[in-house]
Amino acid sequence: MISATVHPEATRANAAAFLVAIGPRPVLVFLLRCLADRIENGRDGRPFDIGLAIARLKDADMADATRKAYAGALTRLQRWLAGRRLDDGLLAAHLGELFEQDLSPESAKQVVYAVRRAVADAARLGLPFSDNPAGPETAERLTRFRREAAGRGAGQVRSVTWEEADRMCELAKAAGGLAGKRDAAMIGVASQCLLRVSEVSDLSAADVSFQPDGTALVTIRRSKTDQYGDGSVHHVREEAAAWLRAWIEAADIRSGLLFRALPRDGGVSDGRLGPDSVRAAIKRRACEAGIGGRVSGHSLRVGAAQRLAEEGASLAELQREGRWKSPSMPGRYVRGQEARRGAVARFRGGAARKSKKALAAPEIAVLESG
Repeated sequence: MISATVHPEATRANAAAFLVAIGPRPVLVFLLRCLADRIENGRDGRPFDIGLAIARLKDADMADATRKAYAGALTRLQRWLAGRRLDDGLLAAHLGELFEQDLSPESAKQVVYAVRRAVADAARLGLPFSDNPAGPETAERLTRFRREAAGRGAGQVRSVTWEEADRMCELAKAAGGLAGKRDAAMIGVASQCLLRVSEVSDLSAADVSFQPDGTALVTIRRSKTDQYGDGSVHHVREEAAAWLRAWIEAADIRSGLLFRALPRDGGVSDGRLGPDSVRAAIKRRACEAGIGGRVSGHSLRVGAAQRLAEEGASLAELQREGRWKSPSMPGRYVRGQEARRGAVARFRGGAARKSKKALAAPEIAVLESG
């Protein structure tokens, strides 16, 4: 079999003459080899298109919160590019811009992971991009970012404790109306079950089981870390269960979604209360309760995790209650609580108490002898 290689500098006319000379069958083999070579070396396909990458996220198999985060990261990147074609150097420069804005390493990781995901998804669909912008420059810049900005944390929001959440619920209930009853029930359940806003939005009436002792059980059928719907069951104490029952009865919810939108013209909508509306309600009630700082829909979850740690819950227990895949994320939230009950706090504190007792003993003996 004749084998040959057409060099890139060959003219089109010379290449055509060469193909005619070697005959039809070798031509087919030659063309197939060239096609395989182009695909293998990443030279086949279209330039990386951020708009196309964002559009494909709508059908991607991922959690809604991750999809929204990736879409936001890619949209901000697209705005920053201002029409320029994304490549490895520009993506690395974008990370540098994020660093100068005092953002956390999580923000940098998010945009890089979004680009990598878009490249991988395009390849799986048989519509590859011609290049991967998340190359060596980006990888090196991300490593530096994570090292130099390690002290910025993960962009953690202000935690809202159980007591603060209860105050928010009481004020919402006192405000009256369907909105007050709904928000009291929603905040109470979210705080006690460590719910993500997407989980709050997805709850249905069938997920709630009121118990004879006045408590309730809430089933989380699907979550960000449980895409196959294995589900988990969580306890709701008496007061929060009462707020939940009051909302269900006032809204006359017999089936379907649990937390719903309330139209301005009155009544209760059949549509869900979306994640953005859940966040807005939590922020509004926190403001009414005088809770300052950067409060978000995640604040209730963080505050509950920290309180559980203060009460002695282990990382494994936190992981189960919060439906985290690994103990690393709850570990970030409760670093302060873990430190206060760590080895130094326990043993140094115990040694200090023993020293005080030892010093006090002679003094007591003197007083008794006198």
